[in-house]
Amino acid sequence: MKTFKKVLVLTALVIVSACKKESKENYATSSTASTSDCLAPANWFTTVNNTRQTPPPNEGPTSVFANNATVSNCDFHQWSWQKFLWLTNDVNGKPLFMEQLIQVNSLGQKLDATKGIVLTDTAQASSPTDILKTPNYPSGIPAATTVYYSIFMDKLLYETMVKYAPIAKNDPTKIKDVAFPVGSLELKTSWIEATALKDTTSYFITKGEINGVKTRVALLGMHVVGVVENHPEFIWATFEHENLAPAYDWSKATPTTDAPVTSTVVYPFFNKNSTVTVKNITSGNGVYTDVFSVYKYGVPVEKAIKGSFDVQLYMKTSQDGSQNFNNIRTLNESVKKQLKGIWNNYFYNGSIWIDTEGYKNTQSQAALLDSLSYNLSNSAPGKLTRGSVAAYNITMETYVQVGFNPKSIHGTTVDSLANCFSCHNANYKNNASPLYISHVFKGYLGNLKGLNVTQIKQSHVDEFLRQHRLRLKEKSAK
Repeated sequence: MKTFKKVLVLTALVIVSACKKESKENYATSSTASTSDCLAPANWFTTVNNTRQTPPPNEGPTSVFANNATVSNCDFHQWSWQKFLWLTNDVNGKPLFMEQLIQVNSLGQKLDATKGIVLTDTAQASSPTDILKTPNYPSGIPAATTVYYSIFMDKLLYETMVKYAPIAKNDPTKIKDVAFPVGSLELKTSWIEATALKDTTSYFITKGEINGVKTRVALLGMHVVGVVENHPEFIWATFEHENLAPAYDWSKATPTTDAPVTSTVVYPFFNKNSTVTVKNITSGNGVYTDVFSVYKYGVPVEKAIKGSFDVQLYMKTSQDGSQNFNNIRTLNESVKKQLKGIWNNYFYNGSIWIDTEGYKNTQSQAALLDSLSYNLSNSAPGKLTRGSVAAYNITMETYVQVGFNPKSIHGTTVDSLANCFSCHNANYKNNASPLYISHVFKGYLGNLKGLNVTQIKQSHVDEFLRQHRLRLKEKSAK
């Protein structure tokens, strides 16, 4: 086999505007030479009595989202960071999301906020067997521990759920074009028992209860999922602690071979004595630790042959990868320079949304989501997904970063990519509604039908697998 010289591409096309078109030579890079105007405004970091008071982002008819012709890629990323900062404002000694949002279980039932973070759920959305754990260290210290998940929502989303789920139970056709209103907000957060971390100083720690036992828990990651003007599909943003697992080394991969993943340091979810492959991030494999992240900021890349060289390129998708990557990078850097305190140890790993330009009101946008159904996640060139089209959180979508049941990383294509909309879409048992995009809505609906937590979790997985088979069938027929 011919050997091709590997090179690390150190230059990137300069993106100076969120409106510029994708270049034909779209090289992927980690270089900071590229420029972007996507920055964090100083007013996000205003302090009063030594307490940060980030204002909430404008999301309604006077916001940047109100004009679908001018809203930019950067606007969505700025909303994501500002929303996270607002949610972590200190309120009575706790972050705002713990004080002012409603904590619920996967059935949509309210939990007792006086207990702190109430945790029982361990399975990821992709499968009941996809459970993330810390390594089994030879010394046994710290002991291996499981990641748990909690859900928060605002009053607007909760009341909408309670109003429409009984209607959906009796006649699903009556909610077909119904969407959650602007301002609706849902959070999914990942936690671990604090004693499982060798060093907790960089984590947000709070009181919690794991399966009824009081303990201290550390925040690992957070999905911030909110509805803004013209976007009933929600913006799906994700944040995580900056030091959880190693990153895949694309410089060592080739267009036809994967690079084994190793580390010279211990991470919370990777033992430095391990050498792992794509199997460790594949759903249903029964591998629960020694995981790694593949696509930085959820922007898919690939290796290709150009002349006699291996080069790294942004994958051709529905979103300009270079633009999206550089906007997130520069925004993260801007926040890092200005943010003080514990939250400076968490970073923004991207977000995804749908291009709704040309759909001028909620009804037409809802009808669009209904029509896209389980194909909402399609990120092929010309489709409507925008932002980080391979969006993931290392603690929540650990096992679907390169799609479902991948044979390799290098073999991943735009057709096999997975993102939030792969599981969260408008289709549910052959009925369509934007309300079904929320798994909590479907959980609440299932509970009204008499299903328990285990049955509802399995119904989510069964529904996803059904939709996945339909996607594969449609692709093979083309």
